[in-house]
Amino acid sequence: MSVSKSDRRPRGEKARVLVVDDEADIRELLDLTLARMGLSADCAATVAEAKKYLEREHYGLCLTDMRLPDGEGLDIVRLIGAQYGETPVAVITAFGSADNAVAALKAGAFDYLAKPVALDQLRSLIKSALNLPLRGDLSVAAATTDGMAGQLIGDSPSIATAREMIGKLARSQAPVYISGESGSGKELAARLIHRQSARHGAPFVPVNCGAIPENLMESEFFGYRKGAFTGADSDRDGFFQAANGGTLFLDEVADLPLAMQVKLLRAIQEKRVRKVGFATEDPVDVRIVSATHRKLKDCVDAGNFRQDLYYRLNVIELKMPSLRERQEDIPLLIETLLARICGDRPPPELSVEAMRALGAYSYPGNVRELENILERAWALCAGGKVLLDDLQLAAESAVEGGAGHDGETLDDHMNRVERQLILEALAKTGFNRTAAARLLGVTFRSLRYRIERLGIEE
Repeated sequence: MSVSKSDRRPRGEKARVLVVDDEADIRELLDLTLARMGLSADCAATVAEAKKYLEREHYGLCLTDMRLPDGEGLDIVRLIGAQYGETPVAVITAFGSADNAVAALKAGAFDYLAKPVALDQLRSLIKSALNLPLRGDLSVAAATTDGMAGQLIGDSPSIATAREMIGKLARSQAPVYISGESGSGKELAARLIHRQSARHGAPFVPVNCGAIPENLMESEFFGYRKGAFTGADSDRDGFFQAANGGTLFLDEVADLPLAMQVKLLRAIQEKRVRKVGFATEDPVDVRIVSATHRKLKDCVDAGNFRQDLYYRLNVIELKMPSLRERQEDIPLLIETLLARICGDRPPPELSVEAMRALGAYSYPGNVRELENILERAWALCAGGKVLLDDLQLAAESAVEGGAGHDGETLDDHMNRVERQLILEALAKTGFNRTAAARLLGVTFRSLRYRIERLGIEE
């Protein structure tokens, strides 16, 4: 009697694992490791045997070799994805077969292991897979997050597609590349993938790759040993160690220098990192999610981004739609953003003209720009009502119209304006950064970050 594909394993029931490998010693190693973890396993040597086991038993995880006598591990990945969607599949590939690993992840595999199998990585993978939320629990995981920071607001087809894709990506360990314009919600999408994944209880570590000085890249990413360089007065972990067990989000990944791209590629492939000043490598278990507002493929074609790293990061792409592509979401976004901006105070009413103008505006800065417009309008409005003039869209349109002049992008234009304002504030305060930050109405830390990002020197 076969098990109904719609049935689900009760939460309290111990999961079984299906092991598929034609090598008896590998099957024995995996079976023994699972037994020591308190798990039971069924072992199959062929695709045909695996299919029979799947027909009569529920599995919390399937571990399969890529090469089998009567087929491929990809056949099992696709079969389980189509008919037994609650069961994550991890593939075991020959050492150095990066192409096979990427193919398996694209086909829907949860994760992969390279031969010879490292037992620490195997145990970590098994624990992550068995901790994966059931599909029906994904909406619950999303609903328990707080406020605007935990939601994708809107009902448009494009945002619904992104939300559905996030749910699918949460059930995998595959590297994800998030594309989209500035302000379209790429970091929010990365956080949602993490929160709905098996890694939700571990850290989410966001890194702005464009904000780190090139000479500090390696030590910031991988950590360092005391005395490794001037100023290293104690051992320190890097981003990879901080994100161990969780998700490392590499924002603006296109800004990484080529030398650092080589080191990052090795860390992703080997799942090991070496601190600056250490002779040995340490294993790390992180999921990589990356993003940039630029077209990463164009960076590859221009020779500014390594093609091999591009293929390792862009296993699955998630495209975040611009606000122009989902204008029907603007009224709901306005309502939600105003409620967040105003806090405990009642949000202002928008005049018909103001609402019409917000609906017709092009939003080159997307949701982030809409939030800035509403925050400014709330500060300027009187009598609890936002009028058209309070929006100051003419000023926004002037900035938008200036972008692209003589080939200047919006980001280039905004960076130039921001740089000029910071330089003027620094000049007025005799390069006293604390005073300049106060003059500009930002925190000292924010100003320091902006100075480093824009390369401003005294």
